[in-house]
Parts: sequence; C-alpha cells; structure tokens
Amino acid sequence: MKTPIDNGPPGATLALLNGGAPFVMADLWAIKLNGGAVVRWHGAGVAGPLTFNGQTYAKGPPIDRGKISTKLGVEVATIDVTIAANPGDLINGQPLIPFAQGRGFDGATLILYRAFLASWDPPTTITGAVIAFSGRITALKDLSRAKFTLTVSAWTVLLNVNMGPDVFQAGCLNTHYDAACGLTPVNVSGAVAAGATANAFGTTLTNPDHFFDKGVLTFTSGANAGLSRAVQSYVGGAITVAFPLPFAPAPGDAFNAVRGCLLTMADCTAQGNLIHFRGQPFTPPAVQAVV
Repeated sequence: MKTPIDNGPPGATLALLNGGAPFVMADLWAIKLNGGAVVRWHGAGVAGPLTFNGQTYAKGPPIDRGKISTKLGVEVATIDVTIAANPGDLINGQPLIPFAQGRGFDGATLILYRAFLASWDPPTTITGAVIAFSGRITALKDLSRAKFTLTVSAWTVLLNVNMGPDVFQAGCLNTHYDAACGLTPVNVSGAVAAGATANAFGTTLTNPDHFFDKGVLTFTSGANAGLSRAVQSYVGGAITVAFPLPFAPAPGDAFNAVRGCLLTMADCTAQGNLIHFRGQPFTPPAVQAVV
C-alpha cells in the first residue's frame, strides 16, 4: 500500500480518492543530478508550473514511460523513461540532447510522483501524490536527435555487489570521508581559467600538486552547474576530470573541489589519519607452492 503525501490539509488526498467525484492525475518528475541540483518537471494538462510539497515543477518535455511494476524480494525493478527533447527544454540553459550525450545524467537519481488533482481548471492545485517509482538512473540508450531513453533501476540495484564487506588488499577499505574514515571533507572554492575543454581546464586554485587527485569537483555556476566529476589529476593548478563534462566550462565558472585520497598508507599518513587506515599493504602476495 502506498501512503499518500498531502499537498494541503491532512487527509485531503484520501478524501479526494474516496469521494466519488471525478479527478485527474499527472506525473511529477524529480531528477537529482550527481552534484545535488534537482530538475523538476510535470506532465499535467496545464502549461504553467505546479507546486507540490513546497517545490515548483515546471512544464516538462514530452515523457513516455513504461509500466511500473513492484517486485518482492531483492529482484531489481526497472522502468524505461523516454524523453522527447524540444529545443526549449533546457538544463542549466543547455539543450537536453547534448546534456544527455555528455553524460549529464550519470549518477543521477529519479523520483516519479503520481499526483492527484480535482480538475485542470485554474487555479490548478495538486491535492496530493504518491511515490510511483524511485531509483537510480543506470543506463542511457536509444539516443537520437529528437529523444533518448533513460533506464531507472529501483534502489535494490545497490545490492548487486559480488563481494563481502571486507577483502585483503593494499588500498584502504574505507570510502574517503565516510564514518569509518572519520575525516571532515576539505572543501575549496575555485573558478575556471581561460582555455578550458570538457576534459581539462586551468583554475584559480593554489593548493599543492595532487591535492585533489581522486577527489570530487562540483560546478556551482555555468552550463555544468549541479554536475560533479571525479578529479583524475591536479597539477600546476590545472584539473583533468575522469569523464568529460557535457559542456566545456567558461572562464569564471565557479566550482567546489573536495580533496581526494589515493587510499594508500602514505596518503592516509599525509592527511593525519593513519589510525583509521584499513588497508593491508604488507600482506604477502599469492605464490604458487607446487609446480
């Protein structure tokens, strides 16, 4: 049973559904990009924005979704969402097709709400909604000049890990800044310098070389606002990202960079956190005892 989320007085959604009077329904889409920015669209039969749960949902592009199924156990439910990209449908001021092609939806999550309204007549007000599906965007397919399809997998997809919680390895088993690591994230603000490409760019940062290697960079302005990328290398104030950005940053685009960790004993020592190091760099390598 799905619990309704009232957009007004408590119990209003159930009263609408049980009242016997006609009502209409609409899909609400909340897509959270990997940098934390959220894109909110609605597919209702009205042109203007709608408000739900304190957030504004703009009229979105035409979206065709597959049937929603609920599965017991740990089997991963999926839903395909096909988005038709009109020229006026933008993310951070950029068209949807280049944004998707540039891996802008990598690591994003999606929540689909099924909203209930008394009618389309103005003032159009959402009475309430239920969460119809939520999960992580795991695939981009059928990309063309006019549309593309996103596969969204339910949260049980996170259980698809074929290893135990601990393994013997030289590198640290912790995730940088998690509870086991215990460090507080080191955040540094910076801006892009001239001559940037989608893969590499100079910055205003003055930290020592390799300070941000394997860290995370999140843009806070410009065409890539709200997107994050892993930092492949940081040398001489210039950053190379692990995967290209959808758009080459413009000079002055602001970002937030978080110091990385190579998960080695030396790097853990440099960050003053050796006591929490969970690697086994001195484990003897496997050898063949009998030929």
